[in-house]
Amino acid sequence: MRIRLVAFDLDGTALDDEKNLPEENRLALVACAERGILIVPCTGRLAAGIPREILELGVRYAITINGGGIEDLQEGRILDRQLLNRGTALAVMRLAMRYPDIMCDAYIDGRGISEPRFYDHLEKFGIPPQIVRMIRQTRTKVPDILEYAGRPGAAVNKVNLYFGDLHRRELLEEELKQFPDILVTSSIANNLEINGAGASKGPALKRLAELLGIRLCETMALGDGGNDRSLLETAGLGVAMENAQEDLKAVAGYVTCSNNQAGVARAIEKFILYD
Repeated sequence: MRIRLVAFDLDGTALDDEKNLPEENRLALVACAERGILIVPCTGRLAAGIPREILELGVRYAITINGGGIEDLQEGRILDRQLLNRGTALAVMRLAMRYPDIMCDAYIDGRGISEPRFYDHLEKFGIPPQIVRMIRQTRTKVPDILEYAGRPGAAVNKVNLYFGDLHRRELLEEELKQFPDILVTSSIANNLEINGAGASKGPALKRLAELLGIRLCETMALGDGGNDRSLLETAGLGVAMENAQEDLKAVAGYVTCSNNQAGVARAIEKFILYD
């Protein structure tokens, strides 16, 4: 079956560990675009956090916020949005903020929002330097994030948690089971990402494909983290990176090279360019 859409995660997938796009990946994705194949970033980030070098590949559509948003970047339109219940988001943040070793911020009204006590001390929470740089480039500081999120009409897209203590992560993940209307995933070992129950990459891919008149069997998806599982399970061909979690490799149709070895390019070459 001919592939008409390639959905790819960014961090740990298309981007290497230094958050750069390997030249081989760039060339392979450009080759897809030149063949009329849609290349769709599928990320936990906001649209504003998608690197320019990705946007310049010929990207029109993006799945953002772990499936919480589907956006037409060329027209600046939100095609689909799945929000967190505001009361639930506030309760989750209050729960996390009881612990001094948990960093908490949120995507609110399509912007990354943080407090100085977190933003100014990111290194304390075990966050890798590359992600520290990304967070500082994409967050706006406010004095009180709970107050900001609680404003009438505020739309909470996602809550992000980072843990200085991995045992605390396990304990909090258990506590979060009290909220039936959330979806909890992770993209790296010491974080949790809290979305509304309807926000997941796989269902977002399905909705986008339906909007574009593309069958799921004509889609290919690549990822590495727990938040990519539904994406790989939904796509016609799900590809896991060599650096992916083992349970993700188990559900993938194919395992490619790592993100530091241009694994995205290797998979595109195998299944699209040289098939």
